[in-house]
Amino acid sequence: MIGWVSPQSRGVAPRGLSRRVIIATALFALLMAATFLLFAGAIAGLRHAATLSGRSEEVLAASNRLDRLVVELQSGARGYQITHDEMFLKPWRVARAALPGEAAKFRRVAAEINPDQAKRADTIARAATSFRDDFSVPLVTALQQGRQPGVSSAQAVAEGQRRLAALRSDFDRFVTVQRSVTSHNQQRSLTASRRAMAMAGAAAVSSIALALLFTSYLTRALVRPVRRASIMAADLARGELGVRMPETSLGEIGLLERAFNTMARSLEMSHHRLCRIAEEQAALRRVATLVARAVSPHEVFETVAAELGHILGADFVVINRFEPDRMETVVGSWKSDECAEAAPPVGSRWSLEGRSLESSVERTGRPARMTDYQHATSGIGVWARTRGVRSGAGCPVVVEGRRWGVMIAFTTADEPQPEGIEARMTEYTELVGTAIANAETRAKLTAARARLVAASDETRRRIERDLHDGAQQRLVSLGLELRAAEAVVADGEKALRERLSTTVEGLSGVLEDLQEISRGLHPAILSKAGLRPAIKTLARRAGIPVELELNIDGRLDERIEVAVYYIVAEAVTNATGHASASVVRVRLDVVDEGISLRVEDDGTGGAIPDPGGSGLIGLKDRVEALGGTIEVESPDGTGTRLDIRIPLWPGRSPRYGA
Repeated sequence: MIGWVSPQSRGVAPRGLSRRVIIATALFALLMAATFLLFAGAIAGLRHAATLSGRSEEVLAASNRLDRLVVELQSGARGYQITHDEMFLKPWRVARAALPGEAAKFRRVAAEINPDQAKRADTIARAATSFRDDFSVPLVTALQQGRQPGVSSAQAVAEGQRRLAALRSDFDRFVTVQRSVTSHNQQRSLTASRRAMAMAGAAAVSSIALALLFTSYLTRALVRPVRRASIMAADLARGELGVRMPETSLGEIGLLERAFNTMARSLEMSHHRLCRIAEEQAALRRVATLVARAVSPHEVFETVAAELGHILGADFVVINRFEPDRMETVVGSWKSDECAEAAPPVGSRWSLEGRSLESSVERTGRPARMTDYQHATSGIGVWARTRGVRSGAGCPVVVEGRRWGVMIAFTTADEPQPEGIEARMTEYTELVGTAIANAETRAKLTAARARLVAASDETRRRIERDLHDGAQQRLVSLGLELRAAEAVVADGEKALRERLSTTVEGLSGVLEDLQEISRGLHPAILSKAGLRPAIKTLARRAGIPVELELNIDGRLDERIEVAVYYIVAEAVTNATGHASASVVRVRLDVVDEGISLRVEDDGTGGAIPDPGGSGLIGLKDRVEALGGTIEVESPDGTGTRLDIRIPLWPGRSPRYGA
């Protein structure tokens, strides 16, 4: 049965590959998030630097515009003072009107940059406003009214130059400080951006490295084992049941490897069991075929012992028959090729007395086993101990309800024979019992046939003897008396003499008919001279040519001679009377402790054993009663051929059954 992953094994799974995948995924996500945040920070820093730079430029631009307005106030007032030309007042008026707004804007943008710069910007804006209100506007107003300012022209110019120089100095200092602040801020932003970019790059490289490591880990821990599992699964599907995965992985892949190996082992065990069952069934079919073919019990015993030895992996197998005198006779044996010792010879007798497996089976009629032969005392037990047998299992052979014998499987291995071996042996003992019962039945049937044939032959002999000694002799006596009466008839009684002569001739014909019937019942020449002269006489009396080839010397068993004679007689009669044959060929040989008879003709063929007739069926019964076989070939239009084999000693056969 295929083993699956247990619930306890499934409980390990979250701490295995899944946990590693979750941790690696979380780390990868964190690194990616950190990389994104660092990149976002770098971008924000760059944006902040750009914003600061833009504001610095805006402050500088506001400072320049305010500076330019102050300069225009100074230059316009100075030009108007010198030339009194209204042309110089146009830019002056524009500058005077724009200065408050530019001063306020200057203060605002400076306040957004730096508190210190905001103070400086406020000072500059007040100074610029003071320059306009306290110097430039009063100067131009006085000049427009046609009066001179309260101070001399030279002093006014000097005062304007002084105020303008102070403002320009404040502007320069503000611009210098602003540029320094802007440069510092830009440098700091760039440094932060570079740091963020470096960290983001490091995070990206770490993410890539982690991705590569994760990919390598998945390839090593998941892809390769799964690919290996798929390849081995394909090998397993092709029938290579010995493949196994190395159980080196952890977590779910480790469970997969162990489950795969468990499945492969289960499939291999199932395959071995199926192969063993198939081998056992094939062996049983072979034995059953032998039993169905009605082969001799000896052949069945030898085949069963060999098949059982191979199936069970035993070293020796014996089949013994129980005898009435508390002995057992070996009727079949087998030994493995690895064993140097010989099995008990067939026909040997062993005592059942003492402690042994077979005596237990003989006594109880049930399967038994013996795991220690050190103390066995029966004949077979002593033999097994001297051959190094460690254990044995035996099953009774039961024939028609009686304990006929025992079948034993011996092994020299240290391990005891596996459980259930007795049940496997029982299937073979049942076939052995069936073969023995069939052999006994066939023997009884053959004996009954033989008795019937013998009784029939004896009846034929008695009838032939009675005819010869009784009716034939009386007919001969009557004929002689009639001839004597014919001789004393007077010469004038010619009619009476002719009638007596006719009667004598009729009696002679009846006598010849009786003699022919007598020869058909049981030819006297067969009993007196033997088979060869009897067949030759039969051939001479046939109505067609009979070619003989009789390769025998001397006399045969009387039953064989009678059977062969009647077979030839029946075949010649059929060829003459029914087959319209022109020739009959008879060949008789002695081969392989038996006789071989072939009778063939060139007639019309078509001879079929008819259960309702007495021809071929009678021949078949006569041959089989002697333990022989008969084969009939009679195709239409090609003649008939009989092939008969009969053992030379029909009554002699080994005893396996009783």
